[in-house]
Amino acid sequence: MSDTECDSVHQSVTEVAVAAPHAGGADPGSAIAESTGSVADSADRVPDNSDTEPGPPNGTALNGTAQDHAAQDNTVAETPDQTQGEAADEAPDDLVGADIAAVLATTDTAFALTDHRGHISWLNPAMSALLGLTAEQSIGRALTALLAGAPDGPRGTDVVVSIPLPEGAGHRWLEIRCTQARQGRLLYRVSDVSRWRARELDAAGLAGHQDELLRMVDEDPLTGLPNRRALTRELERQLALGARGAFLLLDLDHFKDINDLHGHPTGDRVMCTLASLLRDRLGGVRGQVLGRLSGDEFAAVLADTDEREAVAVADRLRNAIAAIPMSGVAGASRITVSVGIATFDSGVGWQEVLANADMALYASKAAGRNRVTVYEQGHYKDTALRVTVIERVRAALKHGGFVLNAMPMVKLGSGRVIGHELLLRLEDGREPRLGPGEFLLAAERSDLVFEIDRWVADKAIEALVEHPYPGLRFNVNVSGRTLEDEGFGGFVLDRLTAAGVAPGRLGFEITETAAVTNLDAARSLAQQLRASGCRITLDDFGSGFGSFVHLKQLPITGLKIDGEFIHGIDYGSRDTVLVQGIVDIARGLGLSVVAEWVERATQVEALSRLGVRVAQGFHLGEPEPLDALLARPHGAWMRRPTLMTDSTVAAQTRDRP
Repeated sequence: MSDTECDSVHQSVTEVAVAAPHAGGADPGSAIAESTGSVADSADRVPDNSDTEPGPPNGTALNGTAQDHAAQDNTVAETPDQTQGEAADEAPDDLVGADIAAVLATTDTAFALTDHRGHISWLNPAMSALLGLTAEQSIGRALTALLAGAPDGPRGTDVVVSIPLPEGAGHRWLEIRCTQARQGRLLYRVSDVSRWRARELDAAGLAGHQDELLRMVDEDPLTGLPNRRALTRELERQLALGARGAFLLLDLDHFKDINDLHGHPTGDRVMCTLASLLRDRLGGVRGQVLGRLSGDEFAAVLADTDEREAVAVADRLRNAIAAIPMSGVAGASRITVSVGIATFDSGVGWQEVLANADMALYASKAAGRNRVTVYEQGHYKDTALRVTVIERVRAALKHGGFVLNAMPMVKLGSGRVIGHELLLRLEDGREPRLGPGEFLLAAERSDLVFEIDRWVADKAIEALVEHPYPGLRFNVNVSGRTLEDEGFGGFVLDRLTAAGVAPGRLGFEITETAAVTNLDAARSLAQQLRASGCRITLDDFGSGFGSFVHLKQLPITGLKIDGEFIHGIDYGSRDTVLVQGIVDIARGLGLSVVAEWVERATQVEALSRLGVRVAQGFHLGEPEPLDALLARPHGAWMRRPTLMTDSTVAAQTRDRP
């Protein structure tokens, strides 16, 4: 029976119990009074011990089954059998009418009538089943004692109670409606609303989880400040409103040294201290939103602020940070910060604002750090075109301005090429020429880096499809920002599957710094790609962050030793000891090792003595356009490259990838 039908029956029963029409035209309630009189009289003969019966207050949840409450009901034990028998003998037709009684006998909704003392005078089979008692066992007993939480009189709203199910199987939720009938009688309707209640609780829980998820999406977990997503959204909102203002980009100077020397827990404490200080200085000012962009970068959106005011704010922040006592961090006298400022109005996009602030920050770093710089056209040599780096990146993606160069990875023992690292270059024909360190840094400040990394992976897979030779293998680099792209791994695997390319022909290089900064994301991506057969290399290994500690946490297949350790490897420096340690540990873990920045024959000899078997660098082979490599006859890309002279290498090191 539906809720609507139940309500209709409930209303009908109430009408019969309250005002059944009389054939003689007398009191409209007299007929029902006469028909229910015997039951009322018999119920009146029940000893009035109900006032002493224990029971929960109105509206409370049930704490036991109906049978449990019946067993605890002293009044029931004292009720004379004669009273129960007389009440039970009364036909339900006499109380509620024959037609309605027939309907109530088949409905799943429980109904009961009580006398003016609250003792049951009639109930339908559904109520008997709910109470776990027969009609004979129920008549004459107090309903509130059998059904804890049932109201002892009409309420303004229905009462919802719960019954614990057997063996800890949860709860059954009941909705109880009590209506006043004639001669002090009460009509009860009890409906099972467990499904509705479960949906209501699920909705409430979902709403709570949704709020928590929304908070997590927009909040930096370490500092509690707005993260990159929230900050760029605020900047975009200000620009959409046509507001003028300034964007401050703050980068801590040499913060990496604190992590390297004292560990990440110390670095995290310093970061939280800085966040608290910046929040105190900016958090309470209307129109100023502070956030954390990445590892050691903070940023602020200052609404309705001109250049002079922005510089004043930045200088105050810089001086406050420099004044932070560092007594708890051995070897660190103070922390300094470099700041880049870009003013904005409605005529620019948020990505351009970030790129301009980034160039101003770079100028602060280049000028010696611990200073504030405002972006100006002089920071960009191409003032005639007035094209920002980010605009060139966007145009290159759209119009084919990017190309891939392939740098060989050479097996030192045989000179055989075992693969190529693909290096991204911007060849858009514009001046000034931008190296990877310039345009990739700008791209990482925006979401364009996601598109770039997907473009590189896609082009690598296309080349492998066109040249289905097992010996042709590529490595591509993954940006630290792309680790935040949860769909990147799926994108790569879908493309490999659709193209029919063996995953083992494609490898991915993640810098150690990026992996450790976002360890969970790096681990997740590495697991996903490696499980499908792709190779995963930890690039620039040894550059810091307690390198060896993280090897056991990342499911990688190889290491690429940071070129800084290779530079003096043939001079008998300490680098020899460090490289030997890396090789020994990698070998023990079953990882491959590649050395980069090999620029001299003597370095090759030193690396061979230390057990390094694969290397790359200008001495072993310079990068060449991927198209040129693929244009060679089949297998020609695996031949030993012509070794470059040391003088040629020296001339080209400026283009080191």
